Amino acid sequence: MKGFKKILLRIIYVLLLTVTAMNANAMQDTAFVHSILKRVEQQQIKEHRFYIKGLLPAYADKAYKGFSTRINDNSIFCTAISLYTLRKIKSKLDKESQDMIDSICARATPAFALFANIQGKHTYNFWRQDSSFKFPYNWWVPAITNRNWELPDDFDDTVMSLMALNTDDSIAAQVHRYMQNYSGYPVTKIKGVPSDYKKIQAYSTWAGKKFPVFYDVCVAANILTFVQHYQLPWTKADSATLQFIIKVIQRKDYLTARYIDISPYYKNKAVIIYHIARLMEMKQIPELELYKKQLLTDALYLFSKSNNILEQIVLSTAMNRLGYEAPVIDLSNRSKIFDLVEHNDMPFFTADILGYFEGTTKKMLNITVGKSLWFNEYCPAYNDVLLLEYLALNSN
Repeated sequence: MKGFKKILLRIIYVLLLTVTAMNANAMQDTAFVHSILKRVEQQQIKEHRFYIKGLLPAYADKAYKGFSTRINDNSIFCTAISLYTLRKIKSKLDKESQDMIDSICARATPAFALFANIQGKHTYNFWRQDSSFKFPYNWWVPAITNRNWELPDDFDDTVMSLMALNTDDSIAAQVHRYMQNYSGYPVTKIKGVPSDYKKIQAYSTWAGKKFPVFYDVCVAANILTFVQHYQLPWTKADSATLQFIIKVIQRKDYLTARYIDISPYYKNKAVIIYHIARLMEMKQIPELELYKKQLLTDALYLFSKSNNILEQIVLSTAMNRLGYEAPVIDLSNRSKIFDLVEHNDMPFFTADILGYFEGTTKKMLNITVGKSLWFNEYCPAYNDVLLLEYLALNSN
């Protein structure tokens, strides 16, 4: 009997030590979450001679040369995707973290009005619409074209901004009806994507009748995420857009050299899988569920080959969203983690200026200047949000 009591006491002691260790780790993780959100708060614009108040500052690199060559870019997209992600993971965090997220979102919300369609269509532009616009990347692109470089609104900025702002259902439905005008284009008008994709009558990225029609699988995934988020009735264009995504997966073009063509604005294989996985997590789509294991296998392969912590974070989050336990990322070196994540050369998306040209001009520029017309976009604060998302989804 005494021997049994000793064993029982030892078991209880071990359990107490385990619980104590778990509580200590939980407290440490909560402190880390708070430190990430404080980094985001610190970067959010208060007063600045260039940036709009409330934005999370974005940057573009010069001629595809990395974060160190960055120039300021007063755009809304990084703020939109940051707010959307923060709202999505908010319920998984502690009360103090939730309050910090509410404060970040409240400070950012007024800035969106400056990027909204001036005709009241509830669509959004990448750049501000309330003042004269100067093309930010270089001087010579507008000089050799006959355009004034007022970009049309686009559906990527639009759907992510609407979800970031928790826009009313009636406005979302109104925008969805408007979007139907930007699908079903003739094959000859669709640019960029391989010819075997041009028969699919998906949504164009751009809401401009005179602007080239481009398909992008990440934009397509964001649009359908918006449709699922607001539980909108599916249209012919939604179904066609889903078929575009499925064809990309079936052909594995997101892993081949063609990934640049099927995702001209998100030139990263990991980021493509991330977007598809986020769509799949929103609500099951039977046609996509067939490819869950394929996407997981490919994400694991890319993870095993990656030396970039931000890319690993994106892939791990994608795997988690697909319903699988992701490989653990070593975040033990907290003193260096923010530098590694924030000052990272992996862009989440790219402004591909070549895509704005057509025909012979595009071919000539591709041969002569190529990637110098790819302007990668960076947002250190959004990178922090991606880190926070990884922690929230892997909190167990």
